Amino acid sequence: MIGPPSRIGSGIVRVAQRMTRAEEIEQHVERAARGRIYDLQVECGEGRLILRGRCRTYYAKQLAQQAALEFSAPQTQLINDICIL
Repeated sequence: MIGPPSRIGSGIVRVAQRMTRAEEIEQHVERAARGRIYDLQVECGEGRLILRGRCRTYYAKQLAQQAALEFSAPQTQLINDICIL
């Protein structure tokens, strides 16, 4: 059973289903990059955040990185393993 939407932090509305931190970051990166990243995968844990996928430009890779940084803690190591085609 899905409950009513709940409002969190910065005005983001999320249905009562729980998303993992990696899923939240992945959705944020996809929105920020506006479809420029293909096959995006986000792994997080142990103070590390890894972005994997493909894109056509360095700019798209940077958009994804910036979006991921917005959702990560300052001490988190970000590894941007997105390949430019």
